[in-house]
Amino acid sequence: MADRFFVNFCGLDKMSEKEKRKKFGNMDIVMTGFAGLRGSVMLAREKYDILQSRYPVSFLEGAKRQETLLRQIPEAAPAGKSDDCSAYSFLDKGITGMYLLSEGGVFAGLWNMGKSAGIGLNVYIKNIPIKQETVEICNFFDVNPYQMQSEGSCLLLSENGYRLKNGLLEKGIFSEVIGFATENNDRVVTNGEEKRYLQKNYEDALISLS
Repeated sequence: MADRFFVNFCGLDKMSEKEKRKKFGNMDIVMTGFAGLRGSVMLAREKYDILQSRYPVSFLEGAKRQETLLRQIPEAAPAGKSDDCSAYSFLDKGITGMYLLSEGGVFAGLWNMGKSAGIGLNVYIKNIPIKQETVEICNFFDVNPYQMQSEGSCLLLSENGYRLKNGLLEKGIFSEVIGFATENNDRVVTNGEEKRYLQKNYEDALISLS
């Protein structure tokens, strides 16, 4: 979904793969929001009666209220056509690129951003922000939270991810540095000693529950 990747300049479609790698390679990857949160809020609402068999009402009501966290970045929607970079409002001059997460969750977003930017990725799964309520609900339904609807969150490319993280925090926006871009084509997620290579297509975890 290349149309969900926005950059702070025009002409991405005219750049060669080599030019893309030079521009975006070696940048930090920052994620705002929380993995699978949109999906877990939807499940807390739509599967409320089923979830009550394991979780107390207070837990489920709290999970539903996390919907407010999906609106951390009101700018996380184009103000015009997706291919019109002048219509897009970047939050911070330290952001070189932004990918809006949606169906397929974080894993799909990482693959698609890497493909659009012509870069590889090295991401640490333990750095990906996720709410405990999301983990619990996904465990209940045996689905992967990193492949679940994450609308309201986004991936950012920045030359200094930690500086960007601090700047976003000053604006009340939670984020984490989850990895870095590379100048090759490998898109890898690391979990301790284990490595997994991201795939081209990720079906959203919610589809199996519909």
